[in-house]
Amino acid sequence: MSNPPIGYGKPPKKSQYKPGQSGNPKGRPKGAKSLRSVLQKELTSKIEIKVQGKKTKATKLEAAIMKLVNDALSGNAKALSELLKLAAIHMPQDADGVSNTLPPSEEDQALLAAYVERAVKRQSKETNNVE
Repeated sequence: MSNPPIGYGKPPKKSQYKPGQSGNPKGRPKGAKSLRSVLQKELTSKIEIKVQGKKTKATKLEAAIMKLVNDALSGNAKALSELLKLAAIHMPQDADGVSNTLPPSEEDQALLAAYVERAVKRQSKETNNVE
């Protein structure tokens, strides 16, 4: 009987995993939930809230955003700061589709021009060295 070769990528038969045997038997148990899935489930579950005196259903995430907006409008500076951060991240353009960022300053333009000039010089040196 010939012995199969043993080496890199060809372990001995006795040390190979048997069919159905896990390489990490104490690993993550089946059905264990990740933080992301638990958070997503919680934030998308619906609750009953009062909006202008009327009961309505909304997700917990929607309710939290409503609370943040109401706190910001009532003068809570921390809530206003958080609301503005969220708006800047998730609403980078206004309704017309125009970016609400400021044009670059003269200093920014000068830095960009200097960078482009250096990059062009470096590129031309590399192409001259190759030839």
